[in-house]
Amino acid sequence: MEMVKFGSNDVANLLATDPERVERLPFGAMLLDQQGNVMRYNHVESGISGRSADEVMGKNFFNDVAPCAKGHAFYKNFYKAVSEGQINTVFDYEFDYKMAPTKVRIQMKTADASKGIWIFIKRV
Repeated sequence: MEMVKFGSNDVANLLATDPERVERLPFGAMLLDQQGNVMRYNHVESGISGRSADEVMGKNFFNDVAPCAKGHAFYKNFYKAVSEGQINTVFDYEFDYKMAPTKVRIQMKTADASKGIWIFIKRV
């Protein structure tokens, strides 16, 4: 099995060709639609956040899942992806909503935001 590295430029393309690969990634992954609703949520992200996929699927990430991300670089980068149609950026963030403060590195990646925006997460 090929190991996909965090920050890889081709990770979104690999997931497009093999959608089930998201569960084999060694880091957290979620796919948000252009309104910020959770479309995919892998088991590694469940371990980082302490929330199961069943708890977050279909919910708005910025209003219901992680309101701590709204109004910060996380939110600004997401809406830049929506408005420009694509993004590939990496930044550090600290989640603290309903969990102990957790420092993470985020990669937002998409080739076409109309198909969703991938958020990859790893603890730092």
